[in-house]
Amino acid sequence: MILADALYYATKTFKPQWTLNVATLTGAMDVALGSAFTGVFTNSSELYSALDQSGRATGDPFWQMPLSDVYKKQIKSHTADLKNVGGRSAGSCTAAIFLKEFLHDQTQPWAHLDIAGVMHHDGGSDGYHLKGMSGRPVRSLIKALEEFHRK
Repeated sequence: MILADALYYATKTFKPQWTLNVATLTGAMDVALGSAFTGVFTNSSELYSALDQSGRATGDPFWQMPLSDVYKKQIKSHTADLKNVGGRSAGSCTAAIFLKEFLHDQTQPWAHLDIAGVMHHDGGSDGYHLKGMSGRPVRSLIKALEEFHRK
């Protein structure tokens, strides 16, 4: 709920050109993609393209996940406007559609990066050599921001 409140406040108050949030809402993303990709839910092909290109350049890739209204039925509630748990099925998708409901302007470019699978690293030779919190996808986000700044 804190992230949902922050999304609403930021998009209503500051009216940014685009919004991006990074979070671990469910373990479902780790089940879906493991540690290979950061899952991206977005309403903007342009925003996803920038993230995808930066991920390819840094070796820290993204994978676009479905952000579809079909998942809204899982967050309907009999006692509230919405519920923030859609059940086991499509857990990361229902979490993302829940967050989207809190954007002040539903048409504003937005992306939710679910880092549940990539936030921790067991060590290895893929560019993140230390064991523990990986810092992923920071390198890719910096690269994407550099590209946005050039436009």
